[in-house]
Amino acid sequence: MNYNAKDNMSLDHLLTTKDWADYFNSLSRTINFEFEIYNDNNERIFITDEHLLCKFIKSANLESITCPDSCNKGMINLLKKNEPQIYKCRASVVNFAFPVERFGEKAVIVGRGGFAEYDDLLDFIKFARANSLTKIPASMPLSFTGMDYISSVSQYVCLTVSHLLNSMEEKFKLEEKLVRMTALFDSQTFGTLSKNPELMYRYIMDTIEFVFGSTSASLMLLDESNFSYKTVYSTGEHRDLTMDFSLDTESPIIYEMLNSKAAVLSEEPEKIISSHPLQNIKSAYFFPIFMGGAIEGMIGIFDKQFSGEDMRIMNAFKDYIQLNLENQHLRTSINNAKEVDNQTNSLVDFSYSLNNIRDKDRLLNTLLEKALQMLEAEQGSLMLMDPDTSELIVEARRCYDDTVHEKMRLKADEGIAGQVLGNGGPLLVSDIEEDPRIKQVSRPRYKTKSFISVPIKLENKLSGVINISDKIKGHAFNDDDLNVVQSIISSAAVAIERSLLYKRAEVLQKLSITDHLTGIYNRRYLNRRLSEEITRYNRYKHPFSFMMLDMDKFKEYNDTYGHIPGDNLIRELAGVLDKSLRTIDIAARFGGDEFVAIFPQTSKIDAIQITNRVKEKIDDALGQHNVDTPLSISMGLATFPDDANSIMELIEKTDQALYLAKKAGGNRVVYL
Repeated sequence: MNYNAKDNMSLDHLLTTKDWADYFNSLSRTINFEFEIYNDNNERIFITDEHLLCKFIKSANLESITCPDSCNKGMINLLKKNEPQIYKCRASVVNFAFPVERFGEKAVIVGRGGFAEYDDLLDFIKFARANSLTKIPASMPLSFTGMDYISSVSQYVCLTVSHLLNSMEEKFKLEEKLVRMTALFDSQTFGTLSKNPELMYRYIMDTIEFVFGSTSASLMLLDESNFSYKTVYSTGEHRDLTMDFSLDTESPIIYEMLNSKAAVLSEEPEKIISSHPLQNIKSAYFFPIFMGGAIEGMIGIFDKQFSGEDMRIMNAFKDYIQLNLENQHLRTSINNAKEVDNQTNSLVDFSYSLNNIRDKDRLLNTLLEKALQMLEAEQGSLMLMDPDTSELIVEARRCYDDTVHEKMRLKADEGIAGQVLGNGGPLLVSDIEEDPRIKQVSRPRYKTKSFISVPIKLENKLSGVINISDKIKGHAFNDDDLNVVQSIISSAAVAIERSLLYKRAEVLQKLSITDHLTGIYNRRYLNRRLSEEITRYNRYKHPFSFMMLDMDKFKEYNDTYGHIPGDNLIRELAGVLDKSLRTIDIAARFGGDEFVAIFPQTSKIDAIQITNRVKEKIDDALGQHNVDTPLSISMGLATFPDDANSIMELIEKTDQALYLAKKAGGNRVVYL
């Protein structure tokens, strides 16, 4: 979606644009929920399609039931908790609802589904009979989704809509692709599709085409009888050619993927496809799908140029498929043996729980705590590399003392962690004093001499290390412990990458709307907020005021003391202005030594009092400067719509008032 042109819309208008309608319709088809949107006046402003059961009940014209209005009143009360809520209507149809907010405007998103469980269908039949609804439609939905699925879907939709509303354009593009991929695959979907391999293959490949557009791709699986990887499903322009394509297990491409554990790009495919019609293609990507350390299959992408962003998304999707296939394989093995491996189930549940964690610090601490819990260990640390300084930063820790503390920085080429990063492989040590790779005296803060260090790989790069020490019972770590840690890291890698992407996007968004010198808002953000205030006035008729100030004789000050003291003075002025305003007011740098402020829902008489109070505080701060020429400010003030009918006219009128203040000798407030 392209939101730049829509930033100034009201929330009602934004959520009813074609882009949002297409999004909700697509989401509705994916998760089998119909969507409705209500504004803060409880008026329905959008619907994908009226739910079949609601339409059926409404057709009976019962005075006691106005469906779906009868369940909306209860929904509004539920939403006072300001988080996603799941509830069932009188007809036992399961719904979820959550509030969204944007620039002070609110709306409610409602998802209407079918029956969560079989008992709900029975309750509906009783309800139908009790209300003489005898003609139950034959097309009535009879799928039972389960409350866990509904809970996951409601949280997912809530998080997705919130991010789409509050993030910048580049983040929207990235998240939309990630959402399209991960939304189509959950544990329940994989459980269902695993019973029909052909359907699963098609589902995987259609998802790739859905996200990246028309793409020539093939899904290849290991055929042990022929020692090759054979195509089982293909899409795109080269579909017919790729259906009989295979790669020998001894192919150099296979060896390269086994060694790198990563995707391989071949820009000379004729060398590996010399005897096949595909030899005329210009490029081929191969994304390996591992199972138990071996390549179980791969996804081939032909004649497609992937950006760095596309590669990250495709790798994340490949890892997600791999994780679900491994989990499905484990679950099948458990069911066949009629035994439950608590450690495996714990790891699987942990993998799913990571999808709901967005905060990086919480995610990394959760990862470390889970590793310590599953290995029954007492001490550990998790370090990530700073790409700017190539230092390792301690992001999470659990230690007996403060020798290692959070945000501590270490050189990436020193110590045991540096050795693990340099070798690119894990380190399992039974006795630190006897192991020839280490051979150093164990430090007093450790109870045992055994530890594990495992590298963390993000976006196919070595990006950190997790260290685990001190088994609670005093035993040494073994290969099973190492496999558990590696499985945990593999499960968490996608979630960590996603969290880092969100963090970078938030930083970029903040930089785009703040002034680099003062740290307060810039002119770009000011223009957006002025548009929002005018939109709010058009709706609620609340006037707002606009103030502009600049420093008297600032040029003389700059010429006398230099640019660095001048910049320091501008920073100080910005800080005093920002602290002097009310919480709802907006301060911004207009340019040079000129600053402005928006006073929302503020009439002229109130704005005059606020402006005079701000001037007093700035005068007190400027009076602290020991200079030959006393520093002062001039201020202009105008009100919308009393003095102007547009943004440009409001700025011009305020600038005119400032000009009059300067012309009259400065050090004063002038309002129109």
